[in-house]
Amino acid sequence: MKKNIRIVTMFVLATLFFASSCSEDFLDKQPHNALSPGTFWSTTADAEAGLTAIYDALNVGRGQFGWGMMGLFDLLTPVGHCRSGSINAIAAGNHDPNGGQTRSLWENSYRGVVRANDLLVHIDQIEVSETDAALIEQYKAEAKFLRAMFYFHLADMFGDVPLFTTVPTVEDAFAEKSTKAEVLNLVKSDLDAAIAVLPETASVAGRATKGAALGMRAKVAMMEKDWSTAQSNLNQIMTLGYELETDYAEIFDVDNEGNGEVIFDIQYIFANDAESGNTFEKLFGNRSAEASGWSWVQPGLWFVEKFEHIDENPEYTIEDDRISAEIYDYFEGRDPRMDATILRPGAHFLDYRNISILHPYEMRNLNHSQTKLQMRKYVIDGDYDRTLSNDSPLNWIVLRYADILLMKAEVEAQLAGGAGAVSQDVLDATINKVRQRASDKLPLYTAGNITMENIQDEYVRELGFEGWMYFNYKRWQLLEMNDGFEVRGLTVNNSGVSFNASPIQTRVFESPKHYFFPIPTSEMERAENLTQNPVWE
Repeated sequence: MKKNIRIVTMFVLATLFFASSCSEDFLDKQPHNALSPGTFWSTTADAEAGLTAIYDALNVGRGQFGWGMMGLFDLLTPVGHCRSGSINAIAAGNHDPNGGQTRSLWENSYRGVVRANDLLVHIDQIEVSETDAALIEQYKAEAKFLRAMFYFHLADMFGDVPLFTTVPTVEDAFAEKSTKAEVLNLVKSDLDAAIAVLPETASVAGRATKGAALGMRAKVAMMEKDWSTAQSNLNQIMTLGYELETDYAEIFDVDNEGNGEVIFDIQYIFANDAESGNTFEKLFGNRSAEASGWSWVQPGLWFVEKFEHIDENPEYTIEDDRISAEIYDYFEGRDPRMDATILRPGAHFLDYRNISILHPYEMRNLNHSQTKLQMRKYVIDGDYDRTLSNDSPLNWIVLRYADILLMKAEVEAQLAGGAGAVSQDVLDATINKVRQRASDKLPLYTAGNITMENIQDEYVRELGFEGWMYFNYKRWQLLEMNDGFEVRGLTVNNSGVSFNASPIQTRVFESPKHYFFPIPTSEMERAENLTQNPVWE
């Protein structure tokens, strides 16, 4: 059982906190009926409880959009396919302002904003000793870091949105939108303030650090094409002692959480309680896993083909004669990050009975996946002694060091005027370091022999299904690749495994409309001065 459980029980906090936000209905619909700000904000324990509640807003429910379900964003790109529902509709270009996931992203983000504002507005009224003064400043820095994260999603996904730095009142229900630039100015200010105060090492697992704030600041700078600022942020992170894990697969091992590659993750509790564990494993997992998953998150052949063949004559045994040599040859011998990320024909998986089973014919409910490929990343294999299939202890990694190294390679390419102008020293310290960790058989890039597309593809191989690829393709202005994109997978039946004869889904992408989400209809009805995103009018 995980020892580094979150600071206090989330359920208690949800009912304890935020009576001061009684008029924020159009932003945060959580019940606030306990303590008033005059009685709550009295001690450092109150401040810590308030801070913990902001962290709790990172955790979102099954199938919703937000930081705790971040991997679902990659399903809006060719990286992955969603089995059904609103996310499937967004990927296909069939969504509208009434979509549940669009609404959940708005609500979950503003829930975090309101909780952060509540702390920042009230925390200074607490009388503290000199010893605790520094702790209060750290809490404020963490709250600003978290508020920046929530506004990052809002600005990037919706563009212009209402901007609040206080606890919303009745009058704020009539507020108009601020520009995306104004929102990002607050994000940058919050992150800069957090960088100046946050420690390099978290005293409690899952809490924000200087590295986390620098990483998010670099993300914002890259979004704005402010390459010099991004370079400065990334250079600082690279001095903080983070290291790549030796084995790629072990980054996501439940028994190796908080490893030296993790910069910031969302903590989950394992208490065999339906309210405690994460719910994303249910969506990532397969029915044979102990999570008894739904295979809602599915890789396709586009993703497979991003992984290079590095062993031209791999040795393998055809264990089921229904899997043809053609299928084996297609999958075998590729960059091993493929097999660490997905389950495909010929792969083994340790099921809920601790029995090694062969994909695809020994997998339960294989047809849950339209592509017939399933996820291994973020799925616990084997028996993990849990009584509920949706009580998973896996943490969600928001930022890790490999991402920083690839960002550094991209930034240096932008500053140099092209990837081919990047020095060998930089390549070896960044993208080549990531490739060497994956396999010593992967060819390394040399100065003058690398393109921006090479860097972009390395992001896919390294970070696929971790959520950042959607934001990367968006800032690269490459989401148009979704227009006419055909989701391809496999056909599996008793006679064998073959490639799909026809696409599973053909997508439509309208630019610039689909670069932004529509403002949810429910929010438009609730706030009379809130106008629809212009591209959706």
